[in-house]
Amino acid sequence: MIQAVEGLDTQEEIIIQGGHNPYQSHRMKVHGFFSEEELERLYAQADYVITHAGAGSMLKAIKKGKKTIAFPRLKKYGEHVNDHQLELAEKFEDLGYLLVCRDGDDLGHVFERLKGFQPKAYGLKGDMVELIDGQLDRIIGR
Repeated sequence: MIQAVEGLDTQEEIIIQGGHNPYQSHRMKVHGFFSEEELERLYAQADYVITHAGAGSMLKAIKKGKKTIAFPRLKKYGEHVNDHQLELAEKFEDLGYLLVCRDGDDLGHVFERLKGFQPKAYGLKGDMVELIDGQLDRIIGR
């Protein structure tokens, strides 16, 4: 994902929270982890957010009304035990909150679509519980 972001055709500043990833770049600012306060500040300032498709990360961007691309981690690459990130990201995309960069998609093309994308204002409140419960039921096989 970080390599794909680095390959984007943009002159905008790119700030990466890379976790334990040792990736280095002369083009992007790659950090390990940010404090919650710093992350909030960066989200507030961001024009766009490109994130793995963890529920918390997506919701943070959606609630702030950010133009967002979710990049799900996939089971077939050993990134997760199942494809729940893809399923949740696709649901958010269907609802009009973000765009998804699926396996095999060109991030550059999705990023170009994002520029003209207007995310739906967040308003799931009660529906979010049902959405998460449905995902959990599938994951644990209820």
